[in-house]
Amino acid sequence: MPLPAAAEAPLPALNSYAQPPFVAVGDRSPGLARTLVQLLNRATSGEPGFQLDNLPRRRLELMLGNRGFAGIALFLAPEFLAPAAQQGAAWSEPVMIDENLIVSMRPLKPSTLEELHGLRLGGIAGHIYRPLGPAIEAGQVQREDAADHISNLRKLCLGRVDFVIISRAELAGTRPHVQCAEPFRPAAFPEPQVIVRRVLVRLPDGAAASEVLDAIAGVACAPEWLQTLAQYGLSTVGCRNAVAGEADPPAGKGRKGRPPTQKKPTA
Repeated sequence: MPLPAAAEAPLPALNSYAQPPFVAVGDRSPGLARTLVQLLNRATSGEPGFQLDNLPRRRLELMLGNRGFAGIALFLAPEFLAPAAQQGAAWSEPVMIDENLIVSMRPLKPSTLEELHGLRLGGIAGHIYRPLGPAIEAGQVQREDAADHISNLRKLCLGRVDFVIISRAELAGTRPHVQCAEPFRPAAFPEPQVIVRRVLVRLPDGAAASEVLDAIAGVACAPEWLQTLAQYGLSTVGCRNAVAGEADPPAGKGRKGRPPTQKKPTA
């Protein structure tokens, strides 16, 4: 399925997640973002195709806020993106199920967020931690920022902070890059923070947008994508036999670019 002939250059595929496994660190893997773009280009005949553009989250939001933007944005969830950035766009089928975790060195499985009061949170500069926002502002949780997740996990390993908040995907990608004598101990939030990651699609031609959405639905259940996710202990929804790589038929056929009904993960 080729993209519109009027598009002479590859369209941008925006990715604002600068940590592994979304991007490569060293030669361990090409990163989830590049793999997804490669599979999508294969599914859309690659002409003119999409070109991966790794950029900070603020720049991504500014680009999506421009109504003239045409392209896609990877691994986003509607609830974490401003409404203005979503105007004129459609959301794909899920490509990954993720979850924010509380990670510590000692057993820490809070039944309420109040149990984190008095502890030091290792944060990432610029990140907003909504569930703990009031406690941080009130000084009940002390926040100490690092530049990235790898640095943050190293601080946790050295005992400079008591816990960090990191997604299951980013923990799986960054943990191999942090040498620590003791294992990290991840725990779910008292109310699990599940993230259904999708692809935002904005193209001026509605028929082309619908075809790209269908292509993404197919890629999301393709054996190669499912196997890539499985390397990090990740999965998605709507596909049968994820381990074996057998997938349901694409669920988005004929949607005309409408956002799909959100599905809840089974685990």
